[in-house]
Amino acid sequence: MILRSLPAETFTMRTRCRFVIRVYSCSFVVLFLVPFATSIARAEAPVSPRIDLPDPETAAAYEAAATQNVLAAVNPAIFPGYWSVCADGIGHGHGNTFPALDGHQMADALLYLGEVETVKLNWNYVKSFQRPDGQLPFAILPASAGKPIGPPEGGISVDPNGGLYTHWVPDNPLRALGYTTYIQNADVLYRITGDLAWLKENLPSVNLAADYLAGMTTPEGAVGGAGYYVERPTRVEYDGVTQGHAVDAYRRLADLNEIADDSDAAKRWRVLAERVEAHFQTKFWASEHFAEYIHPQHGAISNHGLTDTDWTAIAMKVATEEQKAKLWPQLQHEMKFRYAGVPTGIATLPETYESWEFSHDDRMDLAAMGRVWYIECHARANMGDADGLADAIRAVCKVGRENGYYWRERYNADGGFGVEKYCEYPANLIRVVQRFVMGVVYRLDGSVALAPNVPADYWEKGFGQTLAWRGRRLDYRFTDTSFSATYDGNSGLSISIRFPEAWSKKTLELKTDGLAAVMNSAGNWAEVQVVVPEGAETGSLVIRPSE
Repeated sequence: MILRSLPAETFTMRTRCRFVIRVYSCSFVVLFLVPFATSIARAEAPVSPRIDLPDPETAAAYEAAATQNVLAAVNPAIFPGYWSVCADGIGHGHGNTFPALDGHQMADALLYLGEVETVKLNWNYVKSFQRPDGQLPFAILPASAGKPIGPPEGGISVDPNGGLYTHWVPDNPLRALGYTTYIQNADVLYRITGDLAWLKENLPSVNLAADYLAGMTTPEGAVGGAGYYVERPTRVEYDGVTQGHAVDAYRRLADLNEIADDSDAAKRWRVLAERVEAHFQTKFWASEHFAEYIHPQHGAISNHGLTDTDWTAIAMKVATEEQKAKLWPQLQHEMKFRYAGVPTGIATLPETYESWEFSHDDRMDLAAMGRVWYIECHARANMGDADGLADAIRAVCKVGRENGYYWRERYNADGGFGVEKYCEYPANLIRVVQRFVMGVVYRLDGSVALAPNVPADYWEKGFGQTLAWRGRRLDYRFTDTSFSATYDGNSGLSISIRFPEAWSKKTLELKTDGLAAVMNSAGNWAEVQVVVPEGAETGSLVIRPSE
């Protein structure tokens, strides 16, 4: 695809604009501008929980996940910014907060749904529990403040402030979990708001949390934690899933520090990410796939088949190209990760776990969980596996529909168990559809990428949605012959758009009328930058392809 455009230096910026882009693979692009006042009203409108998808089951499940689960769990009567981990506000305790992985999943989903203020207020609440050394609680249980928790022999109590900082399960599983997710929450909050003042105010706290996580990391680059999100089995001592998420968190934190003009901190976190990544690639690789975890006495444990560590390696981009080439063909069509048809279980051979791998009699985490499913979907998106991604989503939608669009905490061969109306699958359904199916990436510089991973029939029938962020509102729709969008915003907008592969063979000519616009492309990607000349109210942009 070749695009010709006007010189960028001829442009000046309007404070607000609204435009419609229509890109036709066999026709043209048109951009219209409408009055200033209308754009303000649209930019401040809430995000719709509905989504335009040609798969009715996925569209219905997405809306129910948003309205009946994630948004229903928000309850400012507890405190401003509170949400439960269950839609009914009862499961896992009324008024309790789980700021680690549950909190990150919910925060990310709520941001996609436009609940920015709710997420900011929740952030402030969690931050207030951070200790001077950076330590964060993985649970906040106000009604249990100062009381013992877990079995009597554990000797663990909830802090007088209500925070639970140490797990009652031996070897303190989850101890790394709250730090990676705290960093990830700071990242997604900044991406959606672009609030530099907020970032600089909160970055010291985030760096302090990362310092605490770095204290769990050996000089060789092994991140401690007896299980990133599982307690039984606990994966003593170096959990493979933890390694990938730590690398992801350190990379994000390096970028945030660069934005805040702290290049020394950025370099420190980047170097640490590279050290953990290199250790993972060398010490966890077991010839054909990755070890699930490394035990201090038993060594690398890799005899439970493929595991969520393997999904993590591809999802978090910590596998080498050679490792990925060996691993992906094994993962792509492996249905043993589905427990009773539900994605995604932690291992393909759950029956092979031995008694020494458990600290309790039950084996509750040998189950399919929404957190593992998210990692699977992330890996599939990275590999461009649109059909596999859609199939995994439909499996989750199906089990939700069968239960009135509520999901259980865990699934095994006997069906769902754990708390009811748990928000993990719903929150991750929103995240998966947005981030991996629709391919929406809010970039740190304020631009947005739209890079769909969808089956062929999605392109044929069309799909789209409305996005709102940073005072902007973008309504768009894809088909195999067009991309159309309307925009209201308080500034110009840069959009990276990935079209169907066939579009890469097209040559497009750009013409403008009453409007300044730049478009460049490579392959099936286009970079669109739109600004409105001083005093202009209407304009058009036309792209006509020539073979």
